[in-house]
Amino acid sequence: MRANLGVIALVISGIVCLSSCSNGFVKNFAETGKLQQQLRDKYPEKEINVSQRYSGYLVISFVDSPLNHQDGAKRAARAEDVARFVVKNFPSIGKIHSISILFMESNRRWAVFRSTRSLSYFSFNNRGEPFRPTDITNIASENEDPLSPNVRFNPARNETDISLTKIQLEGDLNHGLAMVPFFTAKGDARPSAQAAVAPRLVGLDFASYADQKLFSSNAKLEVMCDGNHGVPTIAVLLSPKDSGSEGSNAQFLTAQIPFDEFVRMGEARKVRVRLNNREYELGADEIAALKRMADFVVQPGGTNR
Repeated sequence: MRANLGVIALVISGIVCLSSCSNGFVKNFAETGKLQQQLRDKYPEKEINVSQRYSGYLVISFVDSPLNHQDGAKRAARAEDVARFVVKNFPSIGKIHSISILFMESNRRWAVFRSTRSLSYFSFNNRGEPFRPTDITNIASENEDPLSPNVRFNPARNETDISLTKIQLEGDLNHGLAMVPFFTAKGDARPSAQAAVAPRLVGLDFASYADQKLFSSNAKLEVMCDGNHGVPTIAVLLSPKDSGSEGSNAQFLTAQIPFDEFVRMGEARKVRVRLNNREYELGADEIAALKRMADFVVQPGGTNR
């Protein structure tokens, strides 16, 4: 009976946590979606995307902007104007560590996870003040290998963003499902420093490209390592407005899993990702890429990965 009560307590606590996280997701998506629409109304641009990561920073990208072909000073002036606008209009600006504004050039083989080239990058604090150009240090540029970790250290926040471009679970970029793992570690994860501490959670974003929409609502997500079932969680389906996919069948979901579970994925021989009733098996190279991501950080208490 005591064991049953323990299970019930665990289930209840999980439900409470899920409800709390879902409320946070909904608020974030609503605010970023509104900001994206405001920016689209303000600036005559072909494509403006706004995203907010759980680590507390906003990323605003202008894709194939007319300013790409003009003097760089005009892009800098636009970035400053955008930063001031964000500070004035984004309700949760006090929780934001930085505002990153990018001008991107893309080829049209991609939709969101597309092959891009960054022309200009500007970063501001949550008061709209620019960081010094030396404040952002990248050790991985735009990488052609989607399984090579992207590692970007920000001294202003003393944080390192680590991600893969994508893991193709099914099909291709025109008709398939891709997963993008990412996390932010406290400290400097660059090989010269190796002083970043593992986060509590790892993000998993999913992008679906198909002739018709695959998901009607949030999806149940479960990761299985060597046949052992992980703790089920929810991949939140973003609305077309929030994800920038209005007018298409593309769909985007986002979820978080514990870092310990992410480590197990990188150390397993077989990994399956289940979304609702569909399973996708990762290849050996993809599993190895997850391990490389985890190896950039140390566990709390100083345990090296």
